[in-house]
Amino acid sequence: MSSSRMPTITSPPWGTATKRIVAVGVVVLALLLAREIGSTIWTGIILAVVLGYLLSPIVRFVEQRIVVVGGQGLRRTISVVVAWVILLGVFTLIAILIIPAISAQFRDFADELPRLVQSIQEDLEDVLSRSISIGNYTFVPWDELQTFFMPSAGEAGDGEDLAETLRSTLLSMTDSGIDVLSSLVTFLVSFALVLMMVFYLMRDGPSFAQYVVNSTPESYRGDVERLMYELGLIWNAYLRGQLMLGLAVAVATYLAALILGLPQPLVLGVLAGFLEFIPNIGPTLSAIPAIFFALLTPSSTIPGLDAGLIYALVVALAYVAIQQLEALFLVPRILGGSLDLHPVIVLAAVWIGATVVGVLGVILAAPMVATIRLGLRYLRGKLLDEEVFPMVSQPATRRGGFAYSLVRYFLNRRFRTLQGEVERVRSRSSASSETDALPSGR
Repeated sequence: MSSSRMPTITSPPWGTATKRIVAVGVVVLALLLAREIGSTIWTGIILAVVLGYLLSPIVRFVEQRIVVVGGQGLRRTISVVVAWVILLGVFTLIAILIIPAISAQFRDFADELPRLVQSIQEDLEDVLSRSISIGNYTFVPWDELQTFFMPSAGEAGDGEDLAETLRSTLLSMTDSGIDVLSSLVTFLVSFALVLMMVFYLMRDGPSFAQYVVNSTPESYRGDVERLMYELGLIWNAYLRGQLMLGLAVAVATYLAALILGLPQPLVLGVLAGFLEFIPNIGPTLSAIPAIFFALLTPSSTIPGLDAGLIYALVVALAYVAIQQLEALFLVPRILGGSLDLHPVIVLAAVWIGATVVGVLGVILAAPMVATIRLGLRYLRGKLLDEEVFPMVSQPATRRGGFAYSLVRYFLNRRFRTLQGEVERVRSRSSASSETDALPSGR
């Protein structure tokens, strides 16, 4: 039966028990659905969100400086396109200036690798060729290793039919080619989807955040806005802060490798910058190749510093000095205290992130733990009727920006007495004004 009149809702309001059952059912279904989604898809979604968040300041910077007739939406879209052009230009510049130098150093390392391997083998053979006696039993470790890893050639098979061997080889090559082609198509489709998601997140990010706020009950919208503000502090401190820390560590490591005469200094610097994103264990991993080079090759800049333990110790101390300087001067100013997490918790999060998501889970383990901690503190405050956000203070108002803060910092370091003199003048002027305001009669 058709009618132009809109049907009315006749169901009664849900009771408390019904609401709880439906809410639990929705949560369970959402968790089951999330479990069925593969880690590759989650990795792509997380990567798109992170890239969109990282690139949003460029979009805001461009949007504030262009004048376009046609409304806010058109200006935002043009700003995203300009930001993409700037990003592609930066990557192109990096590809032209840095990648060829890194490739050249990798080729040098590849040419040098056989000699290094031969040197290691000779050193090991020299050490392990000495006989060891345990009671009445005497053996040579090197001979035992050769027997274990190199069985006699007489144990090989009796020989297979040549045609069958060729057929099996061709079939395996065909299967491998199909797998490679399928993986390539999947990668290209995933890459295109990630780029599209990044574009829409850069364009509609503020609208999406406001939609999330408006979707919550009106009495909780202030809480949601505060939670998003706190999350912004955490992710700003980590993502953009880690980029600055990675760049600083890469430059410092490159300069230290140049001064100490290590081979492939640019590769060592880039590796240290990338591994800076792995909490706690990244700096240690970045020092291993440098120590390995120091054990096998002499210094090219410091005479008398030959390959060996002394050179390796000097290199290890240089890496420790870089990390200590970073921890003392850079981390407090860039990251602050928003990620004040115990190393055990961070390492456990890195382990879980590597298992669930992979490399991206390792990189984002620390801010994810900080995010979970923020949510748990909010829940605790609501459950125990405590203050919900006691751990975060309002940031001080800053003038200018990073460049102004940097100049002010170095001026204060260079002219320490200037600020004190200014404060004394201000105190004198305020005291004299109070004195003038007093009545003159006694």
